[in-house]
Parts: sequence; C-alpha cells; structure tokens
Amino acid sequence: MACCGESDSFVSPLVKYLLFFFNFVFWLVGGVMVGIGVWAWIEKNRFYHKEIEDIYDVVFDLSIIFLVLGIIIFVLGYAGCIGALRENCFLLKFFYGVMILIFLLEVTGAILVFVFKDQAKQNISEVLQDNVIIRYQDDPDGQSVIDWIQENLYCCGVNGYKDWNKNEYFNCTKENLSRMSCTVPYSCCIDPDKLTPGVPNILCGATSLDDEGTTADIYTVGCIPAFINIAEDNWPIIGGIAIALVVPQLVVICLARMLEGQVLDQRARWRHR
Repeated sequence: MACCGESDSFVSPLVKYLLFFFNFVFWLVGGVMVGIGVWAWIEKNRFYHKEIEDIYDVVFDLSIIFLVLGIIIFVLGYAGCIGALRENCFLLKFFYGVMILIFLLEVTGAILVFVFKDQAKQNISEVLQDNVIIRYQDDPDGQSVIDWIQENLYCCGVNGYKDWNKNEYFNCTKENLSRMSCTVPYSCCIDPDKLTPGVPNILCGATSLDDEGTTADIYTVGCIPAFINIAEDNWPIIGGIAIALVVPQLVVICLARMLEGQVLDQRARWRHR
C-alpha cells in the first residue's frame, strides 16, 4: 500500500477487481437461473396449470426454486459488483452481511443434521412421503427429477418401494381402479425397456404390495438409504464438494470486508489532510 505522499489511493486494485470478477460471475449465473426459472414456469403453465395451495407447492416446484435462488444470487452478485467497482461501503456491508448469514445458516443446518441425524432423517422422510410421493403426477418437472433419481441411484420410493402405496394411482387397494394399481413408477424397474428397447413399459413395476406381485424386476431399497450408502462410500468426495462450496464464500466475505476497510481507511486519511 502506497504512503500518503505517494498516492491518493489506499485501495488495492487486486482486492477490488478480484472481488468484482467473482461477483460478476455470480451475477451472470443468477441472471441465467432467473431466465431458466421464468422460462420453465411459462412453459409448464402453457400445458399444465396448478394453483399454489401450500408452501410445499413452492418448495417442490423446480421452476420456482430456480427463480428464487436466481434472484438471490443475482441481487448479491449485483451488490458485490457495484460495491467493489464504486467502492460503496453500504453495498459491501450488505453483500458480506448476507453472505455471512448464509454461511452461518449452512453451518448450523449441517451441525443440526449431524447431531440429530435420526430425527432429521425421519422428518425428511415424512415430508418427502407426504409430498413427493403423493404429488408425483402433479408436477411434470418434479416427476422427471424423481424418475432420474430412482434410475441413477437404483432406488425406489423414499424409504422403500412400498412408499408408492401412498400414491392414489399406485396404491394397492380394491377401491383403486387405476391400471397402475399395485405397481410402482417405471423408473423403479431394473430394466424398464427390456420388452421394447428404447420404449419404457410404464406397467413394468408390478410389486408385491399384494399377494400375487413380485419384486424381482424392481429396486426395493429406498432413495434415502441409497443416498446415505453412496455418501458413506464416497465421503472424501462429499467432503471435497462441501469444501469447494464453502471456501469461495469465505474468500468473497474476506475480500469484501478487506475492501471496505481499505475504503474507510482512505476516506479517513482524506479527512485528516
């Protein structure tokens, strides 16, 4: 940093433009996510419209998730960009204050899940069973995500394939006259297109929810146990991903706080001249 007699600036260009670059990337990512969210919402409602009845209609709607996250990232990226470029302390404080809050929420959530992992697992299972399973046919985007998870994690249902008995189309009761009664989604099938390659058989998931079905051709383990097993087998990778997500947050928080301190120091020196 230059001495007072050598330069009028006490702000490091490296800190300033590094913070600007990071936030410019975040700003672009946020803008793209907002665009994707708006496009997905419009396209989905062109063919399928469902009224928002409770909070879970928002939480499990991918278009709204993209839109909300995109807006948050866009606003933070904008505040960080302009705060760094214009050396605006208010925007810098807003930026690193919100980033610190997000970081603390992430750490607190991780600690709570670890300490109360059994209770957390039970609560998450109940929420998913009461919403994801029951609403499977209500949201085409959510349905695609569920099918993708089941196909790639080789799982079926939340805790097991019998969770699909809670769905009004798949449940195995005499009152259910649906053709999908006593079955599971085709994404639970080990080989859904073995009869006609490239064309999945939506009725391939006949299960043992009744006395005549069979589980030979479907995955029986639930997706939460499957995910936990994968996480335990790949904990170094999971840890690496967590660090890769946390470190950039800490870096931009430090850069923003450092830049604010330099700006305030510069202003104090100017006032004493």
